[in-house]
Formats: sequence, C-alpha cells, structure tokens
Amino acid sequence: MTTDKLKQLLGNYKWSLLVAALSLLMMAFGYKLARIAEEGDSLKVDAQDKTIALLVSENNQYVTQVNQLEVALHLTELEKKSISEQLNNLQKEQTELQEQLAFYQRIMAPETTQDGFVIEGVEVVSLAEPNQFQMRFVVLQQRQNKALVKGKLAITLSGEREGKELTVSIGDPGFISQEIEYRFKYFQAVNTSFTLPDGFQPTSITLTTTVFQYNSRRGDLAKKVTWEDALNSDSILDDTQ
Repeated sequence: MTTDKLKQLLGNYKWSLLVAALSLLMMAFGYKLARIAEEGDSLKVDAQDKTIALLVSENNQYVTQVNQLEVALHLTELEKKSISEQLNNLQKEQTELQEQLAFYQRIMAPETTQDGFVIEGVEVVSLAEPNQFQMRFVVLQQRQNKALVKGKLAITLSGEREGKELTVSIGDPGFISQEIEYRFKYFQAVNTSFTLPDGFQPTSITLTTTVFQYNSRRGDLAKKVTWEDALNSDSILDDTQ
C-alpha cells in the first residue's frame, strides 16, 4: 500500500496524527540511541581512564624498581672498587712484609741465604731544594758466625751533562765529602745527602768497599744499580729533617 492510498483511507486528520506519532516515535528512538551511545562512550572513557591510571601506576613502580636497581648497582660497583683497593693494599703490604722478612732472614738467619757482605736497598730520595738528594741503604753480613766488620765505602755517580759523560765521586764539590765509614756485627743503616751539579743526569750508582774483619782484609765488594731503579720519585723529603 502506497502512502497516497493510506492517506486517502485514513483521511487528512488521521494521517497527520499518524505522521506526528511516527515522528515522535522516531525522535524518542533516536534520543534513546543517543543516550545509549553516550552511556557507551562514558563507559569507554571511564575504562580508558582506569587503564591509563593502571598503566601510570605500573610505570611508576617500574621506574622505582629501575632506580633501586641503579642505586644497588652503583653501591655494588663502589663495594667492588673498595674490595679491589683493599686487595691491592693487602698484596702490596704482603710484598713489603716478604721483603722485610727476607731482609731480616739475611741478617739473623744467614744459613738461608748466600754467604758474604751485602749492600741492600739502595734508594735515592729527592729533597725539597733543587738538585739535592738523600741516599739510603743498608750494609750487612751474611756469615753464620758473625764477627765485627769495618771499612770505608765509596760512592760514584755516572751519567752525562750536555751530551758528555761525567762522573761524580767522593770529594767532588757538593757531593759526599769523604768515604762513609761503617763498623758493625750484624748490619748498619747508611743515610747521606748530596747535591748534583747543574745539568747532570745520573744513569748509575756504584758503591765500592774493602771489608775488614778486625784488622784482616776479608775482601772487596762492588755494587752497581741504575739511577732509575734507585730513585724513589714518589717521595720528596724536607731537607730540614
């Protein structure tokens, strides 16, 4: 049935009422659909907000965990560095103790070492004033039956100045004025200061002596060390000491 036939059948008044009713029904249905769509959008927004809040919370937790792990890693690295330094210090201390033990063994227990008169621990230390140095070493004997020994020890520095070889010996100006006398039964520490000529670059140190046991000559000794090995560059002493 067409709309024209329906209009003729119902008449203009009823047709108008029918059209109005259908319009109202369609409006109500549209409003209902709009409300449903709005409620759906609202629920969707709420769900998204909750999801975002959950994700933000989880992200904050992860950030906190990352920060905690970074702090723990940093502390672990510091602890590792501290342990490494302590280990190095202990190894250095152990080496020094072993050297000291070996030194005293040579003094008190010569049967564990070779027999003879020995010069140990030659060390040169820079003083505060330019070209001034201090030399240290120990002379000792390693015989099992120790007797009093004595003698005089000479020191010579070999090197170069302005491209030419130069030797500085006992009695030279500014250097050690006279041979170093020693007299001991077990060992004797020697400590002497000297000044190098300007521009002089030492390369080696030679120590020589003739050893006497009482008034009898026991033998000659010569010891040579490089200046580089003897120079203790980590230490600078005040020359007022």
